[in-house]
Amino acid sequence: MGSPDTAILGAASLESVASHIARLPGVETREYRSGELLRPAEHLQQLQICIRKGGIGLHVAVGRATDAILEVFGPGWLLSPPVWQSKPTPETRHAAALLPTTTLELAADAFGRHLGADPSLAAAVASWNAHQYALALDHLAMLALRDPSRRVPETLLLLLERLDGATGSPAGARLDVSQQSIAAFANLSRQTTNKQLRRLARGGFVGLERGVVYVREPGRLRELAAGRVPPR
Repeated sequence: MGSPDTAILGAASLESVASHIARLPGVETREYRSGELLRPAEHLQQLQICIRKGGIGLHVAVGRATDAILEVFGPGWLLSPPVWQSKPTPETRHAAALLPTTTLELAADAFGRHLGADPSLAAAVASWNAHQYALALDHLAMLALRDPSRRVPETLLLLLERLDGATGSPAGARLDVSQQSIAAFANLSRQTTNKQLRRLARGGFVGLERGVVYVREPGRLRELAAGRVPPR
């Protein structure tokens, strides 16, 4: 997981990028309901998308009735055309809003021209892209954790970092995603994920409501994910 200082730097970068993009000519603002699918991949591949608020999950089918979430994109994430391309693998990808979401969308070629003409925007985008790359590495590290008692806490921390940047707060945070989404991002079964969430709730690490996980103390949860304290 990134440090709180890194999270603060990332938040500053994303706000700078989003503010720049919102002022560009030709930008379209779109609103998505929770669970709503984004437009087909062929159309998305022509766009540069900045998430203003909310969150989007990139899903891939892994069976007849299940799918996995390859990545979760939160406020400030920049989604360029390659995100939606599944080649050379034959997997079918689709994107859906994990919660009510607002995006800023601009034709990718027009965005490229703006980057070439505005060095400050190009620098802000480069900084935020580096932060996104670090977050992607965190996701891979989470998937490498074989023990579900560590993988599920780490998943909650990653989702918090992507969706509201709250992991640096000692006071706790609210995560408005379903257990199915948590399981899909952790690449675990829903049954295993539910078992681990209930264990975390019994230990006082989280509170559970339908469609909501309250992380009571992110710092303690981080210690658990790192294997430095045993689950109760």
